Order: sequence, then C-alpha cells, then structure tokens
Amino acid sequence: MKEYITISQLSQLMNVSVHQLRYFEEKGILYPSYTEKNQYRMYGLHEIYQLSHILMLRKLNVSVGQIEECMTSYSSDDYNHLLEHSLQKVQDEIANLKQLEQFIHKVLKEHHNLTQQGHGYQIRLLGPRYLKLWFELEEGQELTARDLFEQRPAPPQLFENDLHYLADSGQVKLCYETTEITDTADYILEEGSYLYKPFSVTEDAEIEYEIQQLERYVAQHQYKCQSKFILVEKSYLSMFDNNRLYYEIQVEVK
Repeated sequence: MKEYITISQLSQLMNVSVHQLRYFEEKGILYPSYTEKNQYRMYGLHEIYQLSHILMLRKLNVSVGQIEECMTSYSSDDYNHLLEHSLQKVQDEIANLKQLEQFIHKVLKEHHNLTQQGHGYQIRLLGPRYLKLWFELEEGQELTARDLFEQRPAPPQLFENDLHYLADSGQVKLCYETTEITDTADYILEEGSYLYKPFSVTEDAEIEYEIQQLERYVAQHQYKCQSKFILVEKSYLSMFDNNRLYYEIQVEVK
C-alpha cells in the first residue's frame, strides 16, 4: 500500500532513531499499522499522529512508562494540569539559567577589573548595599569549616556571593548581600565614595597586613573615613588560582 511508510522512513520523517521507535513498540505505546510478509513494519497517518503525541509527552518529561496511561485515560483537565506543571518547571529552569548568566557576567567582570586595574588603591562610587547578618566571630578568631557547618541555614548560593566582614564592638560580623530592602536588612552600607583595594592571600596574616596598609594610606592622604573598614570576600575568583583567596578592602571616605 503506497500510502504507508517503512520504519526507516518514519524515522527520517519524525527525526527519531529506528532504535527509539522499536523501543516504543516494545513498551506497547506505538505499533505499526501492519507488518508485511518480509517483516517490514509499515506505518500510516494514524501512527504518525500517535508518534507526534508520544514525542510531545516525552518533551514534557513524561516517562515512557506513563505515556500509555496518558494516551488511554487522561482527560482534558489532566492534560491542562500536565502542561501547567511542565510550564512551571520550564520557568524555574529559565530563572536558574538567568541567575547563572548573571553570575558568569559577575565573575568575568570582577576578574577583568582585577587584571586591568591591578592591586592599587582606587576610589569608586558604590550604591547602597543591604546586608543580612549570618553569624559573628570574636576579633582574632579564625573562621573554620565547623563554623560554617554549625551556622545554618547558610546564605543562598553561599560562595557565589560577596561575603562582607564588618568589625563592630570587638566582634566581626559575617554578612551577605540581600535584595530585600531596609526593613529586613541588618546593616546598610550607605551610597558614597569608597576607597578600595583588591588583593589576594594565602594566609590570614596577610589580611591583617592589608588592613594596616590601608590605615596608613588613609592617614597619609588625609582622607576622612565615613565608615569602618569593610572586608569583602570574593571567593569565586579563586577559580583562577586555587592557591589564593581574593578579597577587597573598602572604606567610605571624603
């Protein structure tokens, strides 16, 4: 019958492998219209539409084992629910991909600035930053893996964000940025001109050295500090050098 096509032709028409078509038959969801004496499987228009239905369900991540139930017993409402659920999953994936895109842009920009600007002191206008307190350390206390584990819940995307260390009343406040506004922020870093310097370390003692250097620089240039010193950890930059941890030291000045 000339109106029918072989499994190979169906494979080409629908861009599906012959192996996949045989698998669908094995699972009882797609049979040929008839089989010729030479054992050629032949498919008609009905099977083409049925295969389209199957491929759409697979695109919606319906398992092959569930497809038979869908095709034989699903109501219109069931399909609406399936599509709405699939749409939500796709929207969540898009949101996650957008976050990943923003993070990649951020890392590339930070690394570009680091390589182009070097490690000297500079002035930069920064907008307001809203910080949530994660936990506190005593001054001089070293941060450990146990500290990170015990202080849960951790910030979302922990080491993809800038962590801010704020000295306050003999303690160091470990904070992270939040997009939430004033009412829920524990600390607000005001908009202003900030003297800053990027640097990297292999030991904690090098951080204290950078703080002392900034104190001297501020005094030498007679800057008036409008804030306490802020240490910003940019751990994601360590992918460019696994042996070093990257920071930026900041202070608002006039």
